[in-house]
Amino acid sequence: MLGLRSVTVIEVLVRPHELLVKLRLTRSRLVCPKCSYTTRSCYDTRTLDSRWRHLDIGTHQTWLSCQLRRLRCPTHGVITEGVPFARPVGESRFTRDFEHLVAWACAKMDKTTVTKLLRVAWRTVGTICERVVTEELDPNRLDNLFILGVDEISYRKHHNYLTLVTNHETGKIVYGAEGKSANSLDEFFDDLGEERIAKIKAATMDLGLSLCQGLPREGT
Repeated sequence: MLGLRSVTVIEVLVRPHELLVKLRLTRSRLVCPKCSYTTRSCYDTRTLDSRWRHLDIGTHQTWLSCQLRRLRCPTHGVITEGVPFARPVGESRFTRDFEHLVAWACAKMDKTTVTKLLRVAWRTVGTICERVVTEELDPNRLDNLFILGVDEISYRKHHNYLTLVTNHETGKIVYGAEGKSANSLDEFFDDLGEERIAKIKAATMDLGLSLCQGLPREGT
């Protein structure tokens, strides 16, 4: 039901509106959460269990608990071992499955609805989305960009704007920045680089002159 790998459930505590599932890792080797280093040598064992919020089961919030060890990584020093279902301890108190659900929900509904549906704080939703985007954003999204579309979208009662760039061939947004001026596109063209800019064949837009001036003359 939990959909987790490399763990064994050793105890389940049922509380009002909450499930606490105690886990034990099945692997013997310790894994650094920030690189590929593994070792059988244990530096020490943490006295307190680590906890993560997982996907709800019914109306119950589900929390995972596991006692973790620490290892000495040649690159990152003494650090708590990584788990296959969550980001490094200290970076997030949610499982990857829960964070991916939050990010997916934010693409389908407004932020207030997400906080009520998933029972998380407003600010937490934003930090979760930042982590998911940082880890999951396709590093090759700007490659083979030949026909692009540029448009603006308003939010917060139309007092704030975002500039978005779309790859027309895939239909996916490849870049976004605050504002609706030429400056909003500066970072996009910096990331694109001269070689990829030269490959752009056409651009569509429904914008003011100030943003249109941000497009390079050559290759468009």
